[in-house]
Parts: sequence; structure tokens; C-alpha cells
Amino acid sequence: MTKAIPTNLITGFLGSGKTTAILHLLANKPRDETWGVLVNEFGEIGIDGAIMSGKGAVVREVPGGCMCCVAGLPMQIGLNMLIARSKPDRILIEPTGLGHPEQILQTLTGEHYCQVLDLKASICLVDPRNLKDQRYLDNENFQDQIALADVIVANKTDCCEDSDKERFDDFCGSMENKTFKTAWVAHGALEQQWLDLPKGHQVALHPDAHHSHSAMPQTAPLQLPDGKLFIRRENKGQGHFSCGWLYSSMLVFSFDALFHLFNSVPAKRLKAVVNTHLGPRAFNAQDGVVSIMELEECDNSRIEVIHNEPLAWDEIEELLCQAAGLVPDSE
Repeated sequence: MTKAIPTNLITGFLGSGKTTAILHLLANKPRDETWGVLVNEFGEIGIDGAIMSGKGAVVREVPGGCMCCVAGLPMQIGLNMLIARSKPDRILIEPTGLGHPEQILQTLTGEHYCQVLDLKASICLVDPRNLKDQRYLDNENFQDQIALADVIVANKTDCCEDSDKERFDDFCGSMENKTFKTAWVAHGALEQQWLDLPKGHQVALHPDAHHSHSAMPQTAPLQLPDGKLFIRRENKGQGHFSCGWLYSSMLVFSFDALFHLFNSVPAKRLKAVVNTHLGPRAFNAQDGVVSIMELEECDNSRIEVIHNEPLAWDEIEELLCQAAGLVPDSE
């Protein structure tokens, strides 16, 4: 390689809007550039890669836990394949919202990549409304996502009140590290120039806070076994539980049935990319609000639910199968 690739880490806790922010960046990137996106998800199924497909970037997924597990091997495999196959002009890395960024940054600046990648600013997205929730403030991963950021962005501000802005300003003002930039945006509207800001030398507050997940993240895309119309996969770690389903592209779901189901599932996070009778749709549910995005295409349908305790997975699966016109068997 003749030139190191500018690389940015886009962090943020569950539901902060990382995927929307990356889609905004891709929509406004220079047309003559090829960008690569390495996406890491807590769940086993992997949704974000399908949402970003066809949005102006080459996407590589590392689903099933924090990609820095097992000495960073899943991350290195995904990153190496992304670089080799697409030769990107820029790389965006989106870790799971439950991940700790310290070990990822160490890998990106280590001997394998110090001559290959030009690490630029790390951007952390925050939903200001969560700053009044002590569970977020006490979470060590959340604290270090903030501590290691060069740009802290208050997102989803169209849903905020004046008190949320005051709380965000007070929160950032109380940080010992004063070298970061702050911003107040809606709908993930990150500024392109922030990507070229230099990476600082922030120090993690909890460098040993990383918690392993129940299994090593996958290094290959999940496939449906021959003869199966769907499979289900579960994961757990850091006080959260996920359950995901991968359905055959031959199945078409009732949009109305899915919308009703997704509105009723009491999950902290729900994402889906589904073939519906109205066409391919991406669903995003948080705090009882379901947002929908039209997609140009969708291969297999994917649904992922994350909560801080196990939900009635069997009942959810039965309703999903009914929405697809299936009678669930012993899957």
C-alpha cells in the first residue's frame, strides 16, 4: 500500500444512532471514493450490514459479540478482508454498542496496522435523554466510549427538550479531558470534516473493563442450512441478552403483522431487515417507537432483539412465523 487509509471509530451505546450516522456520512461522501465499513453487532444474526448494503460502501460484518474478543482475531480477519477486497479510500468502524473501544484502538494502532491505517478522530454518539439514567452513567463501557472520543455528538436532538441540552453541556463540561469537540445534531447528521480531525491521546478510565461474551464472534456470514426456512441464534454478555432469526428469502412477511409485533415487544433494542408484502423494509424499534426505512433489496430476512433480560423468545418466534405464513416446528 502506498498510502495509509484514513480510519474512524464510530462509537455509542445501544440506540445512540450509529448506523443512521454512518448512512448519513455515506450519502455525503465524495463520489469518486470507495469507503469500507466494518460493522460489529452484539447479536449473532447481523442487521446493520444488510441496511448499509448498496449505500455507497463495501461492508464487512463481525456479528456475535465484541469484535476485539480473542486477541482481536475476528476484527483482524474482517478488516484484512475489507482492505484486500475493496482497497478503500476510508474505513469506518462501528463496534457494538455494548463494546469497549480500548482494545479496538490498541489493535488499530498496533504493529499489524500502524503502517496501513491512518487513525483519525473517534466519534461517539450520545442520546442526551439517557444522561439522566444512572444505569448509563455508571456503565464502564459507556464511560470509556466517552473518555476515548475526540468528538462527542448529541444525537436524536429533535426528540430532546431544553433540559436535555443543559444536561449534555454540563456532562461534557464535567469531563477531565477537555480536548474533545462537542456537537448537537439530529438524525445522525455528522459533519464530514470531523472525520479528518486528528486522533487524540485520551486514556481509558477502565482499561480492563472488557467482558467476554458467551462465544467468539463469527468470522464468516451466517448461512441457512440446506432445507431450513429459518434459524434462531442467541447470545448474552454484559448484562444483556439477544435473540435473532434468519429467514429464507423465499418467505414474505405481512408488514402489518410485523409492525404490530415490533410495537409490542418490550425490548431495549430491536432491528430487522425483512421482505414484506409491501417490499423490503428495515425496522428500528427503541423505547416503544418503531421507525421504518424502505430498502432497494433484501436477501434473507433478519430480525434481532436485545434486552437486559431474556424475553419470551418462543412466543416471539411463533408470531414471526405466523407473519411469514409459517407454522413453527422444532427449530
